[in-house]
Amino acid sequence: MLPRVHPALAALARPRWRRRLLVLVLAAALTTLPLVGSLGYEHGFVLSPLFSLVSMAVGVDAMRRVAGTQRASWWILGSAVLRELAMLHGIAIAMTLLGALWQRGCDPLGGLLFYGMGPGLSSLLGASCGVIAASFVAHRRRALLLAFVPMASCIALGLWRLYADPVVYAYDPFFGYFSGSVYDEGVAVGERYLRYRGYTLLAGFAALSVLALVLDGRLQRRARPLEGLTTGPRALLAVIALATSVASVSLGWNGAQLGFTANEQSIREVLSLRVETEHFVIDYAPRTPDDRTIELIAAEHEFAYAQLKQKMGGRAPAGKIHSFVFRDRGQKRAAMGAGTVQVAAPWRQQIYLDHRDFPHPVLHHELAHIFGNTVGDDLFGVARDGLRLNVGLIEGFATGLAPRPSDRLDLHDQVEVLTALDRRPPLAAIMGPGFLGQSSRVAYTTAGSFVLWLIETRGFEPMATFYRTAGDAEAAYGETLQSLEAQWLEFLADRGGVRPQDVQAQAQRFKRGSVFERPCAHVVAEVRAELGRASARAKFEEAVDLHRELCALEPKQPIHRLGLARGYMDERNVEAALQTLAELEQMPDLTVSVLSRMHELRGDVYLYEGALQQARAAYEAGLALPDDEGHTRMLQLKRAATLDPALAPVLTDYLSLFDIEGDGFTQGIARLAGAHRIRLLDGHEALGSYLVARQLLNVQRPAAAAEFLEEALAREDTLPSDEFRRAARYELMNAYTQTRAYDKAAAALATLQAEPDIGNGHRLRYAQWHARIAFFRTYRP
Repeated sequence: MLPRVHPALAALARPRWRRRLLVLVLAAALTTLPLVGSLGYEHGFVLSPLFSLVSMAVGVDAMRRVAGTQRASWWILGSAVLRELAMLHGIAIAMTLLGALWQRGCDPLGGLLFYGMGPGLSSLLGASCGVIAASFVAHRRRALLLAFVPMASCIALGLWRLYADPVVYAYDPFFGYFSGSVYDEGVAVGERYLRYRGYTLLAGFAALSVLALVLDGRLQRRARPLEGLTTGPRALLAVIALATSVASVSLGWNGAQLGFTANEQSIREVLSLRVETEHFVIDYAPRTPDDRTIELIAAEHEFAYAQLKQKMGGRAPAGKIHSFVFRDRGQKRAAMGAGTVQVAAPWRQQIYLDHRDFPHPVLHHELAHIFGNTVGDDLFGVARDGLRLNVGLIEGFATGLAPRPSDRLDLHDQVEVLTALDRRPPLAAIMGPGFLGQSSRVAYTTAGSFVLWLIETRGFEPMATFYRTAGDAEAAYGETLQSLEAQWLEFLADRGGVRPQDVQAQAQRFKRGSVFERPCAHVVAEVRAELGRASARAKFEEAVDLHRELCALEPKQPIHRLGLARGYMDERNVEAALQTLAELEQMPDLTVSVLSRMHELRGDVYLYEGALQQARAAYEAGLALPDDEGHTRMLQLKRAATLDPALAPVLTDYLSLFDIEGDGFTQGIARLAGAHRIRLLDGHEALGSYLVARQLLNVQRPAAAAEFLEEALAREDTLPSDEFRRAARYELMNAYTQTRAYDKAAAALATLQAEPDIGNGHRLRYAQWHARIAFFRTYRP
């Protein structure tokens, strides 16, 4: 006598119960993970392919169960499929909602929309593939393999597009939507995603319509499927099948024009101008700042190329590098998917940038990724060994080869700040996929300093091996990673030079966590976008409500309360603005950067109201705190207005304080006019000339700006501070370089380098300018 089997185990012998258990286990497992464990973009992206596969089995089993029976019909088949899919989705959603008890979610309704657009619609397409496969193959496993063919084909096509085309995002019938860079937090169900899902549903309907022509009333294949297509209901069905099939093929063929993907042709429609140099092809947009300075941009590209080639022992990519320079972030996001980040594709030898003032601060970093192709793996040109992809080394390599200062700190100084803040991660935590789980600023800085130290102390050749082997320290240096890390940390400890005030000034910059540590990151980005639209439409009440929503989403983020106070000022609600700032001041663990900006905003409110004494007290409170030079200059400028009643109203107009009527163009004109008015005030001629020059540089007029900067420095004793004098000399050096006055640029640089008490960050920046001026002398004499 055979032993009795427990009913639960007996149920698992049936495919539908195995599917339900599988979905339950997977959904429960996801709730243990940050971000993917709550309803939203990541959750939908992970579940979409899983539901596509499970739904293929649903379609196959339903077709095998219904086809050929007396009750067989499309209605019965569809009902069976939808009932099972509803059960599976119900299990997944219920488990996810239960997981909200321990895995915080921020926007359940928005998350459900992502779920519907992702797993929901992907499961319908997967089930359709299962139904179609089971109509032609009787064996269940073979039918499942056939059902997977469309998904495998789409995956192959999507991966090929990401590899071959200038695009970082992907739409897929079975995966839904892949947004691209993890650092782009603005992810939403937009018009393009809706349009794509409409296309995939149309394609699925077309496939089922064709299948309906092949099957008879009992859902079995017809012996002569073409018979009777010219008359009756089958003729109408044939017309529908043909029309939807043609429409689907047409939409898919024109996917780049519809935004489903991107290619060079679609990008050239946006970046219609091109310039070629010895090593670059540069595409850019007409009637933009880049259009006005393209010769300078091309020269900076060549300078970066020469610098990296020298650092890498003469190595350089084969062939020309293609650089796409977009007007702004919005244009770049619409064209190829990356918004807030600059992007490099080493295997395609392409970089994607948006406009920044000369010299572009990220160009050298992205170009370093392309140069990495000379020592990287054969497929992608990055630090990869088989399936092991060392993301930390990829980004550390580019950061170390193109280090950027932060105010008075160089790259090594910034890691010392991280150490002082107890924010520096161990290398083992970032030399690999774990890099993406860290704050980008923390991880880039740490990995970059380590790579830079290795190159400085051991040369580039071992680094080439280190990169090629995806971080095999033994192969490259004959030591373990832990041994190298200990030596690097000893070097940093012996170096010193970072002051306590430097640590305080940088604390806010390194405080923000990664997107995985901020469950509301995508919602916050979307609310910010709505806030921008509300402000642009002068809907200030709505804007204040959105500011309050941000404060509720991230109550520990003081920056949102600063935004709320500004929102109240847009409404001209001075009392509420000051009250919000008072509440902000009571929040725990505020960094000096936040406190400084809080004092500044309080001073702005008083300055706008004409209360000069209170405004001065607020600005001086901000100046008493350590901060970066740019913000220090702004506080000094505003304090100057409180010391002279004649300057106060003019400077208020120049700053466009709480201006709710002007746009970017009118405010720019007003600032230029205001700067000229300041220039006419007794005792403020030098300040006015400096401010005029800044406005001229903003519109790419370096020759005219140089004249006003020379005028300002001729009376430099009357400028508000040493920080203003340093900034004036720096901008004059920049203007001289742009206008080919290299001897004057070198003289201005020498004056900057001779200043006492400059930091390592200044020295790094000035060394880069020294090399730039020398290169430009010969490249663009």
